[in-house]
Formats: sequence, structure tokens, C-alpha cells
Amino acid sequence: MEKPDEGRLAQIAYHKGLNRWITVFGTPAFVFFALFFCAVMAVILLTVDIPPWSAWTLGLFRLNAAAALLTMLVIALIAEKYRVRVQRQLVAAQDEYKNAEQRQRAANVELQREIERRSQSEQALAESEKRYRALFEESATALWEEDWSQLKTYLDQLPAEERDDIGAFCQMHPEVLKATFRMATVTAVNRASLHLFEADRAETLITQRATILPRDATQFLVPRMAALYAKGRHENEAVAYTLSGRPLHLSIASTVPAGFEASWARVFTSIYDITERVAIEQEKIRVEQQFQHGRQIEAIATLAGGIAHQFNNALAIISGNLDLLEIKARPQVEDRHHWEALRASAKRMGRLTDQLLAYAHGGKYLPRRFSANNLIRTILAEKTIVTDPGIRVITELEADLHAATGDTTQIAMVIEAVLANAAEAMENGGVLRISTANQRIEADPDLRSGDYAVIRIEDNGAGMDAETLERIFEPFYTTKLYGRGLGMAAAYGILRNHDGMITVASEPNKGTRVIICLPGTCDQEGRSSSTP
Repeated sequence: MEKPDEGRLAQIAYHKGLNRWITVFGTPAFVFFALFFCAVMAVILLTVDIPPWSAWTLGLFRLNAAAALLTMLVIALIAEKYRVRVQRQLVAAQDEYKNAEQRQRAANVELQREIERRSQSEQALAESEKRYRALFEESATALWEEDWSQLKTYLDQLPAEERDDIGAFCQMHPEVLKATFRMATVTAVNRASLHLFEADRAETLITQRATILPRDATQFLVPRMAALYAKGRHENEAVAYTLSGRPLHLSIASTVPAGFEASWARVFTSIYDITERVAIEQEKIRVEQQFQHGRQIEAIATLAGGIAHQFNNALAIISGNLDLLEIKARPQVEDRHHWEALRASAKRMGRLTDQLLAYAHGGKYLPRRFSANNLIRTILAEKTIVTDPGIRVITELEADLHAATGDTTQIAMVIEAVLANAAEAMENGGVLRISTANQRIEADPDLRSGDYAVIRIEDNGAGMDAETLERIFEPFYTTKLYGRGLGMAAAYGILRNHDGMITVASEPNKGTRVIICLPGTCDQEGRSSSTP
């Protein structure tokens, strides 16, 4: 709005007053009156009898009177001229004043419009802020508002070579991470964030945010800070934690909104919980790996079955001819140990064939109901597996264990193979714990739902690394200098043939735990059959 000049307004007021004075005393009548007065005075001076003066004095008097009258007339003319000029200036000032008033009114109108526009703008801004806050609070996505202005100022003050590689700068100066963490403050979080991180109030989450961030700050904060400084946005995945300590796999996206690029006074962060998706992907990978492993095992089992059948046919011919030769030759007593060695070797080869067939889901299969407890007691009583006196065997057998159905010879082969491996893992002695229990298994991808008799065999021996544990059920795989490596492979095939399962858990120097699951059957009272 344009304001009239105060000095100019004062001048206009002065001219108004002067004009009023001239109106009374300085009109054109004033000039006429002055002329009339001069004429009258001239007549009086010419006609009035003047005391006798000298000619010089009289002439001087008349000259002075004429000069005075003339001077008065000149003054009157000058006053009139000045009055006219002042009148014109006054008219001009009045016109200017009117124009100023018009401009003032126009400026007032424009100011009123500007006030209305600003009021509307402020109202729209308030409505926009209200809608934003509503969307911010009600969003299903966890949202954070952050103020990074102090951090931006700090980064701007760094030398150019350090700003270009913030990651290297932070690695060289680890103390900077703590400082930058304090500079990047969180100003607001929405309800979805509180629910995600299991917080009751926003203040609680903001003050304890150090406990929920990924443990490795270098891998989380530094790339985020460098990307925001270079591009104004950053996206990555990280493992964070709730306030109760539960891990979360999160997708975190941060951006500097328009208008805040220079100050970083506001940084928006969106947090998506992808824990379930990652778990599904990991489970998919695990299932695919298990499927591939199963196909490999199946292919090897087919090969092993074919070899075992061919080998069994050849072994039958060898055993038959050996019997015929023994009958015809009638060996002497001193030669009999040679024949016994041949027969013992043939029996070992026959056992190897049984293991191959068992791994290949074949072999002799004579199912009957039996008690796993009795089978374990029988194997331990023979003392053919655990012979080291330094190994202490502890048994914890369930009294009402479900009865299992299967070939006891093959199940005994499974238990013996596991016990043999456990005994070999405890070269310097140790504790071998054998326990049984009933268990109801539901929704297991490898087992049908139902009741199972579970055998657990645990040792505190040398244990196995991850590579050995992954290949433990492969035929002919062994870590021993001598050995066939068929025991666990055969055990896997036998239990799969009996609709059961065997699992192994082990760590180096922490022992091994083997769990054998056999489908169980129970009578109407829920007690296992006592069939041995």
C-alpha cells in the first residue's frame, strides 16, 4: 500500500489556509482598493492646503507621497501575482491529494484482497497439514519424521574429499557415528510404528530408538547418510528389533522432501515389515534345497539298489560254491580257519548288501509290532557296539512307549549305526544318553500327522561341522580313514521305508544329537503294546 508523503500533506494544508486568507484579503478587489486609495490620496495631496513650505520641501514631500503610493501599488501587484501562483499550487496540491486518496483507496482494496488471499492460503495450509497428519497417523505403513539439519550442517563443513566418501571417513573416525546419531533426531512417529516396534507411546520409542536399530550401525547408518547426501534418498533392508527384543526384517526407505534439500530439516522414513516374506523365501530356499537333496538321495538310492541286487546275486553264487567246495574238499582242522575266514567275509559282504538294499528302500522287510525299549535293551546287552569302558551309557526309557511296527532287524541296524558313530566320536570317553518318549506330530512336511515313538541318542563327543552334517546321509561318505560310510545312509533309507524319520544335530566339540521317529500304535487305553 502506497502512503501519501506527510510533508506534502502539510504543504497542502498550509496552502489551504493561505488561500482562505487571500480569499478574504487578497482578492482582485484588493488591487482595485489599492488603486482607489492611491487615487484618493493623490487628489487629497494635490488639493489640500499645505502649510507654507519651501519649494524644495514641498516638492520633496510630494515626491515621497507619489513614491509611497507607487510602492503600494507595486506591492499590491506583486501580492496579486503571488496569490495567483499560490492558488495554482493549491489547485495542483488538491488534485494531487485527490489522486493520493484514490491511490490510497486502491491500495486499501488490494491490501484487503491480499489479506483475504493470505487468510485463504493459511486456511488451506492448515487443512493440508490436518490431512497430512491424519494420513500420517492412520497409515498402515510405519512412518517416521526426522530432523537432520544439524547433521547436514556438520557434513557441509567437512572437506570436499571427505564429503565425497562419507563411508571411508566414518571408518577412519568411528567416533563420528555416535555424533551423527545424536544429530539425526526423530521428531514424530505414527501409530503403525508403535505397533511394529511394540511401544506404548511415541516418546518411549523415540528415546529408546538405539535399542531397536540394527546392531551394526556402520552397515546401516553410514550408507543411509551417504546416499541421502548424494541423491536425497536411500533404500535398504536391515534386521532391527522390537523393544522386547524380537528381531524384524525391515525394508527402510528414506527421502528428503522437496523444499528441504538444503537444510534437511525434514526427512521422511517409511518402514515396511518384510519378516514374513523373508521367512517364506528362506523356507522356499530350504524346501528347494531339501527337494534337490532328496532327488540326489533318490538317484543314489536307485544306483545303490541296482548295485546291491547285482552284488547279492554274485554273492549268492560265491556262497553256494563255497559250500560245495567245503563239502567236496572236506578240509582238515588246520585248514578250517581259512574256510571260516571266507565265510565271515561272505557274511560281511551280505551285511553290506543288506545295508545297500535298506538304503535303496528294498531288502528284506518283515513287519511286526515291537517295543523300541526292548530292542534298545537287547542291543546294549550284547555289548558289541559300546565296548569302551570310558563311555558311560545312560538310558531314560518311557514306560508307556508306543509300540512300533517294522522289521526289527533293520531298525536294530539303524540304532546300531547311530551307537557306533557315537562311540567312535568319544575316543576319550564320555556320556552316551539314550532316551525314548511318545510324541504327537502335526503338520510336519516330512512325516504324516500322528503318534510316534521317538528315540533320542545324544553324546558329548567331537561333533561335526556343517559340511559333514549336510552330507551325513550320503552313501560311502565318511570322515574316517577306514570305513564304508554306509551306516547312516542305510539308516536313512530304512526309516523312510518305515514312514519314519531320522534327524541329526551337531556342532564341533559340542556333541551330537540323533532323533529317530517311528510311527507308533497304542491300544484303546492309550498304552503301548508290550510286544517285544
